[in-house]
Amino acid sequence: MNRRELLKLAACSALISAVPLQRAFAAKPGKLIAATPLGLPQVILARALEDPELKNLIPERELLDWKDPDQLRAWLARAEVMVTATPTNVAANLYNRGVPVVLMNVNVWGTLGMLGLEHKGSLATMEDLAGRHVGVPWRGDMPDLVFRYLLGKAGLEVGRDVKVSYQSSPFETVQMYVAQRLDAAVLPEPMRTATRLQSLQFGQSPNELDLQQEWARLAGGEPLLPQAGVLCRRELLEKVPEQVAALQAAIGRAVDWVVGEPEAAARLGADRSPLSRQVNEGAIARTTLKMVNAQEARPDLESFFSALSELSSGFIGGKLPDAGFYHV
Repeated sequence: MNRRELLKLAACSALISAVPLQRAFAAKPGKLIAATPLGLPQVILARALEDPELKNLIPERELLDWKDPDQLRAWLARAEVMVTATPTNVAANLYNRGVPVVLMNVNVWGTLGMLGLEHKGSLATMEDLAGRHVGVPWRGDMPDLVFRYLLGKAGLEVGRDVKVSYQSSPFETVQMYVAQRLDAAVLPEPMRTATRLQSLQFGQSPNELDLQQEWARLAGGEPLLPQAGVLCRRELLEKVPEQVAALQAAIGRAVDWVVGEPEAAARLGADRSPLSRQVNEGAIARTTLKMVNAQEARPDLESFFSALSELSSGFIGGKLPDAGFYHV
């Protein structure tokens, strides 16, 4: 991704936020309106909605893009959107705040990483960050909490061992990192791949650190973090359970397709967003994708939520979601 593409992505996000919420959401009986953030969750859900078996059952479908959780919360609260791809902590927060939603599945299990300036030395472990200046987008959100949790496990303290500055968006983090105003940056995919490619164009060869691998090393277990999935409003599950079952199956097939056909999936991503095919393909290679039903993923989710809630209980709305949150 070159600078023009990066700016185009930022402009696209701004346009999404400017779309009036009063738009006609076509509340026709039988029509399924879904939503997604930019990135691989968008590719998965876009593919699932075009699944032949799902199309036969639900002829009318629409996929919207949401910019931030506030916009998504408004759509879900007014039942203008019935299904959405979302980070798992956003889903838990919505549920704990009284929005009638059910988590259907988790399908993104690893998308966080770091880039480090080559001349600052090796970036093979979290311990290598000692003495460096790190940029982190979205203070208090998942990338920040995962990063700070791992810092603590590595015996490092913000302010004492590592300088951390926060940016309001990944775009600002990328700009500061590419300008070498940061020694390292915490970035989710696809921004990590886009920034890596941009750095290479500027003659920089960044070091990379996979935060899922560091989680396994420092906290134990597998290098898997239940980061994103798909939820639906409870009334959809209660009124048309067969549609939810068909969508769940279609999402499973879509995830398998993205993993098995990364070039085709990257083209679909490029068609639906400002992200180039090359960026989408790199993001797929650096992201762990597998479809796990919410009930089966519950132990992993509760372990993940509990760990990050040590830093901020508001991350998930103050408590672990109860059994009603998980679709069986």
